[in-house]
Amino acid sequence: MERKDHPNGAPDEGAVFSVHADVAQVKAGREEFMLLFGSAQTEQPVKGELRVELLDQVVLSPFVAKRLLAQLTQVIRDYESAYGPLRRNPPSQNRAMPQARLPAFKSAVTHEKVGLLFQLLNELRLKVAFERSFKVSEKSLDGSRFLVGINKNTISRGRHKNIVNVCAKLGMPRKFQETFRKNLPEANVFGFGMDENQETCVVKAYLEFGSRYEEAMKKAFNERDPYISHLGFKWDAADNTRCALTKYTCFPALNRQDMLGRLSTGFYGSGGSNPYGIIEGVVEVVGSKAGGDEFLYLEVNEENNPRSSFDLNVYSANLRMKEVYPFLVQMCRHYSIPDETFQALYEQVKDMIFGHLAGGIDRKGKDFLTVYFGI
Repeated sequence: MERKDHPNGAPDEGAVFSVHADVAQVKAGREEFMLLFGSAQTEQPVKGELRVELLDQVVLSPFVAKRLLAQLTQVIRDYESAYGPLRRNPPSQNRAMPQARLPAFKSAVTHEKVGLLFQLLNELRLKVAFERSFKVSEKSLDGSRFLVGINKNTISRGRHKNIVNVCAKLGMPRKFQETFRKNLPEANVFGFGMDENQETCVVKAYLEFGSRYEEAMKKAFNERDPYISHLGFKWDAADNTRCALTKYTCFPALNRQDMLGRLSTGFYGSGGSNPYGIIEGVVEVVGSKAGGDEFLYLEVNEENNPRSSFDLNVYSANLRMKEVYPFLVQMCRHYSIPDETFQALYEQVKDMIFGHLAGGIDRKGKDFLTVYFGI
């Protein structure tokens, strides 16, 4: 692990990678101490024997090891005074999302894929962020959708091949596996999801390139060019030849009025019945709460189909779903969704964080809006 320090001794964390370990061991010789970090294997070949995959090793001089001991002892005391005593053998935890937070699914194919996904995530001991969504189009409300995201830096570099293996076991087409593998090193977040609609179950995998945003924000405002911020890999759970590669382009130099301008001219135009007024109202509420233009605008396209949509990431506003309730009602009424159908879903999610608003034309050429929300 290579570190660079500032002249005053403060560490520069820019070059640091993170390792998530659930097993640690210390060894010592006359000249050095070794801190070994690993991950317990899910399947143990011999009962009572703990097999561990070594993730990383840190070598310290005896003097640095003693300073670390003093600092770690103090930090643990502070932690226990704030949060209570640590048990010697903490209860085992499922790092994947509890089933209670998942939406209801109907088809056997979806149940099979969801069960397999969480089995694979648990075997890799991954800690996930969880997000749900619902999509509305004319006389259709699909709420059986979710995404999980994982910070890639919590996994040692030697285990990145396991991420591609998850994709393969979920049925990702081979041509997508190669694209996913090639782009994985640059990504900082990867994720998976399911979308059960009236016709089928769509399995999804994502890569997010956070470093590209950081590089864009270092430039002057008028020099921030659009860039590919995410790649989405989507395929039919029953027939993976029905698949699509989705590209998300971030426009980091747009203010609120610029965003609304692109939505008006690029997606909705003038006249006719469309949801632009609803979107404009949401943007104004989010902008006033977030303090201006502190949310991201993306445009989304897929190869070989008419998909053309936008995505507004509004997590920075920290709004609850119930704070945008009037717009959600307008949205569903615009698409002829019965109030009782919407209310049944809304009551389950009204206290969650309003995260994204997406819309435009989907891959079947239908006008839609999708609302994403987090725990």
